[in-house]
Amino acid sequence: MRIGNIFDLLKRHYEKVLLALALIGLIGAVVYLNQVKNAENEKLANYEKDIPRRKSNPVPQVDMNVLTEATKRANNPPAINFAPPHNLLNPVKWQQGGTDNRTVKVETGKEVGPEAMEVVKVTPLNLTITLDGPSGSGVNMSVFPETNRLVRAKIQSFVTTNSPADRIHRTRFFTLRDLKTAPEAVADIELADGTKATVKVDQPFKRIEGYKADLKYTPENRNLNDMRVGDKLTLAGEDYNIVAINPTEIVVSARSNNRRFNIRNNAAQ
Repeated sequence: MRIGNIFDLLKRHYEKVLLALALIGLIGAVVYLNQVKNAENEKLANYEKDIPRRKSNPVPQVDMNVLTEATKRANNPPAINFAPPHNLLNPVKWQQGGTDNRTVKVETGKEVGPEAMEVVKVTPLNLTITLDGPSGSGVNMSVFPETNRLVRAKIQSFVTTNSPADRIHRTRFFTLRDLKTAPEAVADIELADGTKATVKVDQPFKRIEGYKADLKYTPENRNLNDMRVGDKLTLAGEDYNIVAINPTEIVVSARSNNRRFNIRNNAAQ
């Protein structure tokens, strides 16, 4: 075949020639991409082999303590205190009093009233029962109840067990259970509360029945001596009752609202 015939043939069928060339190029591209894909897969496989196997860390537990504490505080809110020295509802007072009629600024509430008192001294009040000596078929015995302000001296009584009369061996403080007069006088007694004791001439019975207190109220320059449980006080225009006295503190109650105040005995610390 001549070359000229070949060119004529190509001119008549050039579309088919171009299509064939395109198909050949496409097949070549597919083959190339497949080779590239295989090469990349091999690289990825090698990369995964080189990665060390590591254990994953567990998810940390959520700390709920803060939320729990916040919930507790919300369910049990602190009490709101509007008492002095908070002056939102309590304006500062200027109070006049004392022997010199001076003015006191009441900021904390402790400048006047029970909390301004000082405990000077606390003294025990004893119940003392003594055997004074034999007298005939019995003995003379004395009782001194210091808790009773009206009793200024010993109350003396004659007691004996030789008489059937109940009044002879019983007083309002004790009952004589047994009596010996020789070689020395010895009396076995039982108090009204059931306490039993032995009393001799040189061995009286003594126990603390209560206390009294000497107090000082500086804002009015007053000395409050010999104060007992049940005594009334008037401080800064308010009335109070003494409800308890012990060696370490005095307890005072306001008559208006029964609010109690504990006054510490600093001398006993």
